[in-house]
Amino acid sequence: MSVVSNQILPVQTNVQTEERPPRKEKRKRVETFHEAEDRYIMEDRKHSKAERYTTDLLEIPGMAFDVSVPDPKERIQVYIDAYRKSDPANHQGFDEVFMREHISVVSATRSADKAAAVFEMKAAPVFTNRMGNMHGGAVAMIHDMCTTMTAAPLAKKEFWWFGGVSRTLSITYLRPVRKDMELSIECEVLQQGMRLSTIRSQMRNKKTGALLSVAEHNKASIDFVETTGRL
Repeated sequence: MSVVSNQILPVQTNVQTEERPPRKEKRKRVETFHEAEDRYIMEDRKHSKAERYTTDLLEIPGMAFDVSVPDPKERIQVYIDAYRKSDPANHQGFDEVFMREHISVVSATRSADKAAAVFEMKAAPVFTNRMGNMHGGAVAMIHDMCTTMTAAPLAKKEFWWFGGVSRTLSITYLRPVRKDMELSIECEVLQQGMRLSTIRSQMRNKKTGALLSVAEHNKASIDFVETTGRL
């Protein structure tokens, strides 16, 4: 008696599938400075109905740079003096003591699209923590204010005559700043467009030249509307 199998055997073929080489991923294109600036302008226009600042704010001492002063160093000095001459009772921000009593401009230069400035100060006890070191927040504030003032020599009527607002402020702390240490803050405007600006600064021990901290400050210019109050 024979047994018939119903099992179907697979058919073997000699057809070979061709392996395709892996696709090369397209390298993501890096946005240029001017493209980022254009994108920022377009985003700003989309939010044109949002809360805006008014031109009366520019009359507050220490808000706008005096573009009528041609000398770069003198223009920064006039800006500092605006803090010192205003009534402390009207302005009690945490940067007030720094601007009134502690910072001084040593030099400032300007070219067609770049500027540089050097400032000096002492690490007064008001800026230090209980370890006797300058507080990291105070270091950041000093870099913020000094880089902003460095842009003053490039200001023109309705072009960065207000120091702008911060987009990013990156600080690298390298060494502690001890109480009463004499400091030198060297700043340079790397790029300034219609809307965006990049400024670099270095804080050093004035006596030894040791680098204490470095910062890169990216700022954005804003528009002021010709009405009183806020929209």
